[in-house]
Amino acid sequence: MRDAFGDIIAAQELEVPPVLLRFHAQPPERSHGMVKVEGGGRWARLLAGLAGFPPPMAETRFRLDVTPQGNGHVWRRSFRKFLTRSHLRYDPQKGRAVERFGLVELDLAVSVQQGAMVVSVEKARLFGLPLPQALCPQSASTEFETPEGHLGFDISASLPRIGLLVRYSGYLVLPELNLRR
Repeated sequence: MRDAFGDIIAAQELEVPPVLLRFHAQPPERSHGMVKVEGGGRWARLLAGLAGFPPPMAETRFRLDVTPQGNGHVWRRSFRKFLTRSHLRYDPQKGRAVERFGLVELDLAVSVQQGAMVVSVEKARLFGLPLPQALCPQSASTEFETPEGHLGFDISASLPRIGLLVRYSGYLVLPELNLRR
């Protein structure tokens, strides 16, 4: 079952690197890799922690579990002992992915630039109520294929007047395909 980004790639006929196409066409239940986490100032770290994001840390092991649930997938990101959970689904009427982190829901648009998939926050809601653009999180997030053939990522979120909340970058080594299913 494709994830929300796989649905967008298919619907918009986006040309993405093979590793992204494979991952989003049928996300593996568990992937492992490495990640480095950066954070902003004291208020930014507090808000990031409330949203479930980990504190800054040097390069460390990373695990991503993707599980189908309802009309989407639950994404569990493990940064050492820290767990960030979200629910990601595709909204075909908007042509966007919708990701929920607790009480915050984000509408995400996808494009391709220089061979990388770029994900940007278009709208945000808190408790189901739309946030004004001045309070809407901003994202500079990309997924790409590394020279080693892994799924590389550079994910960040910031808020106006507060700055960087969290940035995590690294890669996932995708499990081998089981072609004998």
